[in-house]
Amino acid sequence: MSSFKQAAKQILTKAGKPLHYREITRKAVKLDLIKSYGKTPWATMNAILSMDIKNENSDFYRAEPGFYGLKNPAKSIFNKGRAKGSVNPQLNSKQKGDIGEARVAELITLYGHEGLTCYKPISDDEGIDLIVKRRGKLEVAYIQVKTTYGYKDRGFVATVKEKNVVNKARMFLVFIYFDLSEGDLFDQAFCIPAPEFLKLTKNKKKKTADRVFTVGLKHPDSSKYAEFMVEKRELANKLIEYLDRL
Repeated sequence: MSSFKQAAKQILTKAGKPLHYREITRKAVKLDLIKSYGKTPWATMNAILSMDIKNENSDFYRAEPGFYGLKNPAKSIFNKGRAKGSVNPQLNSKQKGDIGEARVAELITLYGHEGLTCYKPISDDEGIDLIVKRRGKLEVAYIQVKTTYGYKDRGFVATVKEKNVVNKARMFLVFIYFDLSEGDLFDQAFCIPAPEFLKLTKNKKKKTADRVFTVGLKHPDSSKYAEFMVEKRELANKLIEYLDRL
């Protein structure tokens, strides 16, 4: 007989997505993973998971009120081998960042109607991941790419170091979401000029030098960043539109 947390891990690993605590409990009872003590075992499940997520080392996270998911299903104790199609758990943050930058470079190169060329700085230049040049013109844009990895329930979540953002119109922050359930980028991205990003993320109460960008996936067009949302294949043309304004 499993504990409530072990049962939740097993159920969520198999589901591959967050579930409501009532559904987690129903499945756990049905599979005889836990005993249905009392009339409200789901209340016990909710209480245990809600307390557990307060621990930074918790395997769980709250996707939305009442729904819990696994932070890293590929590392679950019930997934001894690497599941088919799961992400390599040994990937580090730099590798993930490089993948995101490469995908953005591909999109810009493939879908720009007037033609843009992407370069990656040879030397490490913090804050600039890609340099984009308009073909036949001396017009350049500097891009910092922030990639969020997760399933459809998580949303864009990125922290940007303020010291790495140059408050100039030619610098842009591009936020993309790599949907692990689909193995591809989310259809929408955000392309925000640095001056606008600094205005939108300004918080006088915070003493940190970091800026935080968060947008949910259910209604990204209703966020305060909505005017900067763009279909991923239109990213290059959006950059050209910005360059035309300069």
